[in-house]
Amino acid sequence: MKQLYSLRKDILMVAGFLFLPLLLLGSVTLGNQTMLPVDNLFQWQPWQSAAAELGVTQPQNGLLTDLLIENFAWKRFAVDSIKAGDVPLWNPYLFAGMPFLATGQHGMLYPFSWLFFLMPIPKAYGWYALSQLWLAGTLMYVYGRIL
Repeated sequence: MKQLYSLRKDILMVAGFLFLPLLLLGSVTLGNQTMLPVDNLFQWQPWQSAAAELGVTQPQNGLLTDLLIENFAWKRFAVDSIKAGDVPLWNPYLFAGMPFLATGQHGMLYPFSWLFFLMPIPKAYGWYALSQLWLAGTLMYVYGRIL
């Protein structure tokens, strides 16, 4: 009976570690928002010419531009390559081409990156963040139980 109670408590804790990030990230996982800082695009043409019309004066955080112009492009290239049946060893779109899979910055081999292959990339960023918070909370709980 004590083991059943302990198992039930563990399951509730793991579910709680899923529920709390879902409260925090509900607008980007279940809603229509994205975690990508798309307002940063208004710093450059052709988007800059539409910024005043859309009421965008400056990005909320210009330091997040790498997520949009690098990481998003890497995810798009990886997803498109895999869906075309290719292993993206080489990225022909950078300079005269350069290694892609060997660089590792794209995180393509990380197990939770499969989310980017299952849903649209802008939506997957929210679920990816949720999965990392859930994983951190769950493993912290498991570690605490072991101690």
